[in-house]
Amino acid sequence: MNVKETEPEVSTMTALFTTLPGLFQHITRTYQNPVMLACKKDDAWVKFSTAEVVNIVCKIGAGLLELGLRPGDRIGIAANSSPYWMMMDFAALGCGAITVPLFSNIAPENLRYEIQDSGMRFLFVDSEKQYDTVKASGGIVERFIALPGDMNLSDCISWDSLMSLGEKRMASQPGEWERLSNDVRSTSTATIIYTSGSTGTPKGVELTHDNLVTQVQGTALRFPLDPKNDCVLSCLPLAHGFERMAAFYYLSTGSSLYFAEEVKKVGEALREVHPTVITLVPRLLEKTYARMRSGADSAKGFKKILAQAAFKRAWEKIPGVPATLKDKLFDALVYRKLREALGGRLRFIISGSAPLDHSLYGFLLNAGFPVYEGYGLTETSPVIAANYPGHLKVGTVGKLFPDVEVRIGEDGEILARGPGIMKGYYGKPGETAKTIDENGWLHTGDLGKLDAEGFLHITGRKKELFKTANGKYVAPVPIEQALCNKLADMAMVIAEKRPFVTAVLFPDMEGLKRLKPELGCAEMDDASFLHSEQARAYMQKAVDDMNTKLNHWEKVQKFHLADRILSVDAAELTPTLKIRRHVVEEKFRAEIDAMYAA
Repeated sequence: MNVKETEPEVSTMTALFTTLPGLFQHITRTYQNPVMLACKKDDAWVKFSTAEVVNIVCKIGAGLLELGLRPGDRIGIAANSSPYWMMMDFAALGCGAITVPLFSNIAPENLRYEIQDSGMRFLFVDSEKQYDTVKASGGIVERFIALPGDMNLSDCISWDSLMSLGEKRMASQPGEWERLSNDVRSTSTATIIYTSGSTGTPKGVELTHDNLVTQVQGTALRFPLDPKNDCVLSCLPLAHGFERMAAFYYLSTGSSLYFAEEVKKVGEALREVHPTVITLVPRLLEKTYARMRSGADSAKGFKKILAQAAFKRAWEKIPGVPATLKDKLFDALVYRKLREALGGRLRFIISGSAPLDHSLYGFLLNAGFPVYEGYGLTETSPVIAANYPGHLKVGTVGKLFPDVEVRIGEDGEILARGPGIMKGYYGKPGETAKTIDENGWLHTGDLGKLDAEGFLHITGRKKELFKTANGKYVAPVPIEQALCNKLADMAMVIAEKRPFVTAVLFPDMEGLKRLKPELGCAEMDDASFLHSEQARAYMQKAVDDMNTKLNHWEKVQKFHLADRILSVDAAELTPTLKIRRHVVEEKFRAEIDAMYAA
C-alpha cells in the first residue's frame, strides 16, 4: 500500500529560499529581532540581535575564506549547542562548504573516525578535551578554530582572530562571501551527519540543501509560529539532525532561539525563558515526569492526597475524552502548577528520535502538556511523520509529513520516498544501494502500519527482532522500556540465538535516592543497595508484573542488575543515549553467560 499526504499544502516559505544560505538571507531581510540567538554564560543570558548575527556571520564567513576554505570543503563542528555553533554553521554553508556536526560527548574513536572519513579540513572546537583527542590522533585536521573563552591552544585560531581576518578579507574583496552564498545550489551537499553507531561503525549521511529546506517548509505547515509571541528553548545537541533542522525552522520564522546551558539546567532555563516551543527526546520527558512524581510523593497531608489522585486520574483517563468537573479541578490545583514549572507558556512540545511510552504520552496530554510525537531518520532529513495540532492520536507517530510518501513492504517494513531522502552515505555507494532501492524507496528498517485515518504506527524494528534458539522472535525495545523504573534507568534485552530471554539492567542513580528509604535501606550506600536482597526483590516483582503481559517466549527469565551506569565516554552509549548493544554485550559477557549457565 502506498500512501502520500494528499492535502493541498503549500508553505508560504516555498518561494522564499531554496538553500540554507538563502534561508539565512530570508531571516536577515525579513526580521530585526533584538534576540535572535541567546545562551547562558556566568549565570546571565548573552543575547545576539539579528543585526549582530549578520555582522558576525559575514566576518566569520570571510575569515574562513581567508583561511582557505573553498566550496565543497568539509568543516567540522565539535562543540556544545550555542549561538556560536549556529553562526559557524551559517558562515561555512555560505562559503559553499559542507558542515560536519560532531557530538561534543562523542567517544574518542568515533570522533577520530568521523574526522578521517569525512576528510574535513577545519574543525571548530569548544573544549580542550576535544582538541587534545584530535591532536593525539596525528595531523588529520589542517586548522582548529576555538570558541570564545579561556582556551589557550597554541595552534588554534581564536574566534576573535577569525573575525579580524574576515574584516580584512571583506575590505580587500567586498561582497565575496555573499556572492558565494548566492552561488550555492539546492542540489549541493550541505552537511554530512553521522549515524549514532548503535549497531556498528557510524555512516555519514549526505543531506543536500533541498533535503533540509523542504523539511523546514513542511514544518511551517505543521507547526506555524508567530515571532511576536513565540520563542524557543533548545536543549538537544545541534549535532542531532532533528534539532538542527528544527533550529533552521525556528529561525526562519523570526522567533527567538535560546540555548539551554546543559540538560541538568533545562528546568531552570524553562522558568527563565518561558518558551512556547521545545523539542525533546523521550528520555527528557521521562526524567521530567520522574521529577513531577517525586514532588507529588514528597508532598504532605491533603496536598499529597490531592496530587496522587490527580496523577492517578491523568494515567487512567483516555486522552481526548471531554474533561469532567473533577478533571477541571485537578487542572486548576495540580496540573497547572506542573506546567508552570516548565515555564507556563508551552504550545508545542515536540518529541522525536525514539519511541515515547504510550502511557506516559497519555498522562502528559491529560495533564495539559501539548506533546506531539514524530518519527523519522537522519537519512530522511529527518521527519517522515508527526502528530500536530488537530491531528493527534496516542500510540502513533502521526500523519505523513508534507510531500512524504510511505509504502509498507511485504514484510511490514516502512519504506519512505520524497524530497527529504538523503543523497546517500558519504563514500559508501554499496551501503547506499542497500538502503535506497532503484525506485527511490528508502528502507527504514522499522516495521509499521498505516491506519484508515492515515496515522502511522511503529510496530517494531526489523533489525532488532531477536530470534531465540527456539525459533521465536522477540522485539526488545518494548520490553526494555517496560523494565525501567525507580531502580533501573536502562535495560538491555538478550535473546538472539539464546534458549530464553534475559536482561542486563542499569541503575537510576537519582531514583535510588527515593527508593532506598521506601525499602528501609536509607542507610545503605548505593553499591551495597544494588547488591542487596531488597533491590533484587523489588526488581524481580517488576519483572514478574511485566511478564504477565508477554507471550511465554518473550518473558524475561533472568536478569543481572549492574552496579554502574553506562556512559558515552566509554562508547557504551551513542551521543543520543542509545545503547551500543555490541559493545555492552562484550563488556558484560561474563554476567550474560552466567545467566545461561546451568
